[in-house]
Amino acid sequence: MDKRRNSKGGQRSKRGILLDHDDDARGDLHNFQGPRKTLHDYFIDLSGKRASVREEALSTILKALTLNIEQKFVELNFVTLVYQCLHSIKKGSPTEMKQAAHIIGLLSMITTSVEKVHEAYEDVLTALSQGGLKPKLKTLEILGCLTVVTFFGASNSDETESVMKLLWDLIHPGTDSSIERKDSPAVLTAMISAWSFLLSTIDGWRLSHKNWQGAITYFSIILDSNDEALCAAACEALALVFESNCLEKFTSATKDSNKELKDNIIKQLRSRLSETGNERISSQDPRTGFNSASAALDFLEDEKCANTHVTIGGQKLILSTWSQKVQLKFLKHFLGNDGFVKHMMENENFHSVFDFLPERRNAWGNVLYVPEREEVTISLFQPMVARHNDCSLLPLLTRDKQLAKKKTMSPNSHLSKARTQLLKKQRDLSLKEREIDCFDY
Repeated sequence: MDKRRNSKGGQRSKRGILLDHDDDARGDLHNFQGPRKTLHDYFIDLSGKRASVREEALSTILKALTLNIEQKFVELNFVTLVYQCLHSIKKGSPTEMKQAAHIIGLLSMITTSVEKVHEAYEDVLTALSQGGLKPKLKTLEILGCLTVVTFFGASNSDETESVMKLLWDLIHPGTDSSIERKDSPAVLTAMISAWSFLLSTIDGWRLSHKNWQGAITYFSIILDSNDEALCAAACEALALVFESNCLEKFTSATKDSNKELKDNIIKQLRSRLSETGNERISSQDPRTGFNSASAALDFLEDEKCANTHVTIGGQKLILSTWSQKVQLKFLKHFLGNDGFVKHMMENENFHSVFDFLPERRNAWGNVLYVPEREEVTISLFQPMVARHNDCSLLPLLTRDKQLAKKKTMSPNSHLSKARTQLLKKQRDLSLKEREIDCFDY
């Protein structure tokens, strides 16, 4: 039987697939692929027992939320995703922990549910405040997760300030100068940037009088650091402190002493920028387009924040305060350039934070501007006529009602025609949006 099969073309049946030769079988099996996995499939894989399967699922979801946002997926699975990611942070491998932390941050910036994101804030803060997980706060991804969740999820300044205090205790553990700091400059820079990012959301008068004493002195000492990024973070923190216009919250010095402290900081920055051997300090930050040290010096001297702008999707975003600059820099670092542009163009939370309304463009570059609300109104003038309440006028009243009904409800009325034109315009815009292949970034 086998010889007869081979003599008729050498066909062999293997697992239900009819293949001509062994070589062809190997090639076809190599090229054969099953149905493509969906985002929901990867969501299911998060419960898998194998670490490699969970890591692949986390990586795919992380990329999807960064570059595609996936609003519907986030809203449907928010609570479960946060729970599973927290489990990965507690028990997973280092790779799982970092990916899961980043995903929680993305979830918090995408969801439009205030209740969900606040619940995530409480869960993350509770988990990271525990003794076993507290050391993980110095992991950059965990730090970013807590900061972003607090930025979008904290319901008041007290909740934000409690996380700032947690970060400050890591930045400035005590006044004993004999304690040697073991954190790398990169970790210290990340912690200061996170602290500044949260400070940018609070009005100065709401800050505690006792939590931040000595902050100005501490940041001014860091200005002498040889690390460029660390120096830039200190400059931004100092600029935010002075922009808050509540220096008494950050130092116990008198007003005259504050002026002297400010003059000393200005001298430090001038000296820093005049060093010819350290040109890197005076270079522009590619994420914001401005130099932190130079901009901080100008701000302290002029007591006014100079306007700068960045171009996003062909549109200019004006940054007129240090708070806006710090927020943009932090979020752009968290998302990466491509992810930040995507969220700026499509994420409603980002539109609210930066007061930015993007123009949507189709594949041919035409702007499809869709206003948030459109109305059609028609004004009708009817002279006031004195009438008496008698039965003889009932026919006139009935005629007036019929006339008003004809002007508003008739298919041939001006109002109905205008309403039809508006609906047709909205249908055309919807059809155009479906034809969009990409945004003109």
